[in-house]
Amino acid sequence: MSRTMMGRVLALLDVVAAAGVTDRRALAAAVGLPQATVNRIVAGLVTERLLADEAGRLRLGLRLFELGTLAGQAGVGLLDAAGPYLVDLHRAFGWTAQLAVLDGDAVTYLLKVGSARRPRIDTRVAGRFPPHCTGAGKALLAFSPPELTEDLLDRSALTARTPATLTSRARLAADLRATRRRGYSVDREEFQTGMIGVAAPVRTSGRPLAAVTLVGPAATVDVHRAAHALRLVADMLEARCEPA
Repeated sequence: MSRTMMGRVLALLDVVAAAGVTDRRALAAAVGLPQATVNRIVAGLVTERLLADEAGRLRLGLRLFELGTLAGQAGVGLLDAAGPYLVDLHRAFGWTAQLAVLDGDAVTYLLKVGSARRPRIDTRVAGRFPPHCTGAGKALLAFSPPELTEDLLDRSALTARTPATLTSRARLAADLRATRRRGYSVDREEFQTGMIGVAAPVRTSGRPLAAVTLVGPAATVDVHRAAHALRLVADMLEARCEPA
């Protein structure tokens, strides 16, 4: 998302938060944007549950409250602590660095540091994505309690996003076992053709709190180098977030 678009989204959300309930026409007037632009942005926010549309009346969506709860569960300092590390990872590798959590049946990205240069990574902050085909999702599944992982997979369709997506329960289980052995996950073009993702879990009290991930073009990603850097970052975040 561009800085301009992010500013517009935040402006719209601020207006709705202040009003409590409003409609699209009032929203357009308040932010000074064309009605068509507001309608397009609102449609996306409603789809992502950041806004709720009740017969044309708009209010803040439950997703915002869920994210707030997640941030609280993750510890006050996690987002602040992770930000500089993601910037350092992006600068060192030139790839997109992200922080993600497992929220119910989906992976949600809380932070993303990348470049405007192509190729574009098909993830976005606050978006919900399938865990079985993302590096972050597989890292979180692999290190979650087995009963939680099994329950989630029982409810998952394991839908293919690319020809490389692991849609077999047996193959995914083997991949998660390999992830646990080596301490990091690898998404080999399973979420997006041409892109490889590497992720390491950030754990507290033995459970995954979040995952840090690097995603880049398949032709340039050095998996072992990325995994080493991510594991170091995860260790530092664990030290800062572990309860006293």
